[in-house]
Amino acid sequence: MKISAAKGVFNDPQNLASSPTVTAALVVQLRKTSLQVDQRLAQLKSVFLEAHLFPKPLSSLAGGLASSKKGLSEVKNSIQVLDHSFGAGLDFLLTWKLWLQAYESDAQIAPLRYLAICAQPLCLKELKQLHQHWPQLSDLSLQLQDQYPANMKGFYELVFGRVKLTIVQAESEHALEQVQGKFEVCLGELESQAQRLPNRAHASLKRPAYVAPWRRPSPGVARKANKVRVAVIGAGISGVATAYSLSQRGFSVTLIDQGSELASGASGNRQAMLYAKLPDNATIAGQFHQQGLQHTMALLKRTLAVKHWQACGLLQLATTRQQLAQMQAVLKRQYPAAWLQWLDQPDAERLAQQALSAGGLYFPNSGWVSPLDWCAALYAQSGADLWLNTRVQSLQQSASQVWQLDLKGDHAGQHLFDAVVVANATDAKGLLTNQYLPLKSIRGQISYITPHKKHHASLSPALVVCGEGYVTPAQQGCFAVGASYNLGVSDAALSAQDHRSNLARLAEVLPLNKTLGLESIVGGRVGFRAVTPDYLPMVGQLADETQMLDRFAKLRQDANYKFTQTMPYLTGLYLNVGHGSKGLITAPLSAEILACQMADESLPVAQCVAWGLDPNRFIIRDLIRRKR
Repeated sequence: MKISAAKGVFNDPQNLASSPTVTAALVVQLRKTSLQVDQRLAQLKSVFLEAHLFPKPLSSLAGGLASSKKGLSEVKNSIQVLDHSFGAGLDFLLTWKLWLQAYESDAQIAPLRYLAICAQPLCLKELKQLHQHWPQLSDLSLQLQDQYPANMKGFYELVFGRVKLTIVQAESEHALEQVQGKFEVCLGELESQAQRLPNRAHASLKRPAYVAPWRRPSPGVARKANKVRVAVIGAGISGVATAYSLSQRGFSVTLIDQGSELASGASGNRQAMLYAKLPDNATIAGQFHQQGLQHTMALLKRTLAVKHWQACGLLQLATTRQQLAQMQAVLKRQYPAAWLQWLDQPDAERLAQQALSAGGLYFPNSGWVSPLDWCAALYAQSGADLWLNTRVQSLQQSASQVWQLDLKGDHAGQHLFDAVVVANATDAKGLLTNQYLPLKSIRGQISYITPHKKHHASLSPALVVCGEGYVTPAQQGCFAVGASYNLGVSDAALSAQDHRSNLARLAEVLPLNKTLGLESIVGGRVGFRAVTPDYLPMVGQLADETQMLDRFAKLRQDANYKFTQTMPYLTGLYLNVGHGSKGLITAPLSAEILACQMADESLPVAQCVAWGLDPNRFIIRDLIRRKR
């Protein structure tokens, strides 16, 4: 069972920009007069009125169609729309307008979740050109333009308050295969099909003959008249981002951490880079990191003051022949220049505003963030309760499927929750002793540096520079260099040797810093990263390991065996761990994936990516490889 290679939806080339001739023809095709816009609005209004804006599920897409779950939700989570052809976003803008009109009458209306396939994306210039013909939608179209993505393959989540738009830029057939969710309203090419089908069910959509149980959607958390109580264990970036995403969907969240403050573990650094290392071919990890960087940068704009982060750009230097060859292979994948560029050394030095050891890849939209300040901002905006100085001794599920947490510390006692998300890195292993969690801890040390007085100016770069390590721009006269990578080391004290190693990493990419010694270091920080065997996090609902080994035992003899059984999920138990050194670009997107799963919403990532993160994947792999 190979899951490392991405499906066709992410195959190269990555740039989807059309030729000028094709684009011009597409613009003519999509152009609508103001009168035609009003006519389309009337059509969509009929669709929504017929469904009363609280429709019953029409279809499920999870690598095909699946039956909807009965009796699972007592409260409407969201109104979900699938648009087969995004074009210039006309149907989205009109649906958004109709939703706003309904919201004015009923503030309790469910949020709008709109997923659109875009096989031939326009560039922003052409999008604006078409929007000029729709003055009645100008307030909304300007907001869409502000978040409109580059012409690059992938899933893109755009957020407009209680309205979310996910654009899937890929060929329609491949894109639909990777969409996972239930949709009440279907527009575009599917709309005409729906009108012809009995009970408005999309039975004619292409579906695979068989989907393995572990690749099917996991059940959401049953919504009740009262808010669902969720405990999130761990208050680093994984836990706080999870609390934020869950609160956006109406869950009542309690953050629990054994530390005395937020981000007391690996997420408490003063400065950290925002960096996605791209592979030279289409992989699950590459697509996940690429989308994670985009998601993080968009979320930062909405949630954190600019003094705590900066989209200053990032340089990944090619300091060896091997690195140069790998980067040249990445460039052949044809990413849009707005997202990735190659800079020769002189051009790179002009951007960095100092000497560099090489040229390399330039990410214009990347940069750095203060993880500690971001965790504080996400927590404040989540409205979650925060229980610090509190250790979870044990958790167990009652016969009624409520989770009982036995706590010690400031909030000692037994507390009940409807669901639990474990987001406390490698400490998850001690808490879930009956589950297989292949997590290992890697120590990392950051050094904070102030140049020696004999230097007439700061020797930090004007943007983030990466080689074997990374260097951030200076803040208040101090910049960060890191990080060491010590497997099997548990000492949390600062190490002089690791400081020396960080100085060597600094000198490797910024030659002017070769004379700096230990006297220039004004502090540092040690954190312990949790990593998995495939270096992808574990995100999703846990299943019972013993039952999985028994239920899917035939995988040992036949990796393609078609099972009739379902996954033995542990109701209400979820993971968001194992982010390693990329947590700032992977944990927030993972939190969004997890919240969508728990709220029964369409996923913001491709189905193959969701499965690549599934916490049960290692058990399935071991069965196929006959290791268990």
